[in-house]
Amino acid sequence: MGKIIVPKPNEKEREAFKLGGITLIKSITEEAFLEHVINFLNQHNVLHLSTCKDNVPRCTPIEYFNNGLIVHTFCEGGGKIANLKVNSNVSYSIADPYHPAEDFFGASGLQVWGKCTHFKKNANIERFKEIRKHSRTMQGLKDQGLDDAANAYNFNILTIEPYKIRRLSYREGFRNILWKKEE
Repeated sequence: MGKIIVPKPNEKEREAFKLGGITLIKSITEEAFLEHVINFLNQHNVLHLSTCKDNVPRCTPIEYFNNGLIVHTFCEGGGKIANLKVNSNVSYSIADPYHPAEDFFGASGLQVWGKCTHFKKNANIERFKEIRKHSRTMQGLKDQGLDDAANAYNFNILTIEPYKIRRLSYREGFRNILWKKEE
């Protein structure tokens, strides 16, 4: 369970949204908001993952797949893994292409804060197999003749569980609506 916060626009903002033909959501249930977020996650496959170590941030575009709100990635390693070993707090964003000269109110994106766990595939094959069931690329790997090569590689599996989510999509009425997981 969590808490939904729907920002209220001021008078100038209301006027601008009215000129743009925008009708903002005034209230939404947690269930409806999270369903909307899951649909958004299901429609995309690349996020920008931010990690941090020693006050030095790092942002990495990476393919993902999800099981509801839980996001998983398979990756080779690198700086993000070194960062995660000392700081499991992460954030990520996903955005649709934005062309303000064509539609100023066409911005659409998702920002998520969460805790990330990670492990090497060979360290927990059963957990890997359970997570892989949600992957959207397995058939593509088979079609390309790469499934054996992918199965042989001992990659890292990252799992991100969100504790805060912000959604912006003016055309759908979402203006920085925020969900926070209750502690």
